[in-house]
Amino acid sequence: MFEESDLARRATRMPESGIREIFDAAQAYDELYDMSIGEPDFATPAPIAEAVGDAIGAGVGNYTQTLGREGLREALSSKLRTQNGIDAKPGSELIVTPGAMGAIFAATQVLCEDGDEVLVPAPYWPNYAGHLASAGATLVAVPTTQEENFVPTIDAIRAAATEDTVGILLNTPTNPTGAVIPPHRLREVGAFLDESDLWGILDETYEDLVYDDATHHSLASDSPLFERTITIHSFSKSYAMTGWRLGYASGPARVISAMRVLQEHTISCAAEPSQIAASAALDHPEVVEEIHAAFADRRALILNRLRDIDGIEPGNPKGAFYVFADVSAVTDSSRELTMRLLEDANVGSVPGSVFGPGGEGFLRFSYATDTDTIREAMNRFQRVVES
Repeated sequence: MFEESDLARRATRMPESGIREIFDAAQAYDELYDMSIGEPDFATPAPIAEAVGDAIGAGVGNYTQTLGREGLREALSSKLRTQNGIDAKPGSELIVTPGAMGAIFAATQVLCEDGDEVLVPAPYWPNYAGHLASAGATLVAVPTTQEENFVPTIDAIRAAATEDTVGILLNTPTNPTGAVIPPHRLREVGAFLDESDLWGILDETYEDLVYDDATHHSLASDSPLFERTITIHSFSKSYAMTGWRLGYASGPARVISAMRVLQEHTISCAAEPSQIAASAALDHPEVVEEIHAAFADRRALILNRLRDIDGIEPGNPKGAFYVFADVSAVTDSSRELTMRLLEDANVGSVPGSVFGPGGEGFLRFSYATDTDTIREAMNRFQRVVES
């Protein structure tokens, strides 16, 4: 009789996602006001869907080069240069992947060995732990504070580094906190990477979703740092294309080449219809502007409602589409409050405890949903808190 111990170690050391656990539990409720999952509620914009429909009608749907369609890579290279200040050659320094998740997985696999350590600011997206564990590496949490808006300080990063550290994985704007790491802080990190001979993996999935006075900055725009960074982007959030599973990574040719070989032996290539969708998306930047405007309105709505609830401190998230609300004044257990919200009020949220050290005492609310859902969910949340 086979048991868990018969499985490969890489399979047993990967933790399950606490976000998915809550999301799956929430599906049992017929009337659900779901603010747990980070998925835009918009349909794929019409120009993108129409371009794919036309292409499929013309017979498109084949293997592509493992790096991705040549035309898409050229368009992505142009986008990186003009929007991010990153100069990546489309033939050797850029790869199209199945979502940003595919890029993160490939990057950690080719950069990490057994016993390596990678620094990750906490609270963090739980999947980072799984990616690193599958590569044999250990996630080392770098503490952040609410007072610093969950932005890691260079002192905290230095203190967490050891002789086994091979790199740092940064997400900006950040899931779950909505933090945006300012340019000056990123430059401090870049200097640390350079002096310590470390890799930087930059997850910029939410790059287009910044608000107020926040500025998104790509660390790899500093030309010397390009040689020690892998920058990862996605079409999922900015274009409402989560199900298309299309992302891309840029970095030094030797790293991209290794990621290409790994992708060759795992998925072969990203699906061609998804690559066509991405090309169409790049031709319609107005889509991003419309989606950003909608999220900005929803952000204002949920922050105003949360500020009206005694004992709840929503902070001031400057990016992505999450509020990481401090609920420590009303509960000792974010998970218990999450389950009570679900069971008594049909409201889906995510307990801060699933996001690693420093997450307890918070709830993550995703405002990637319609305003009616936000209003009713916040009304129900207030009733639960007040009871």
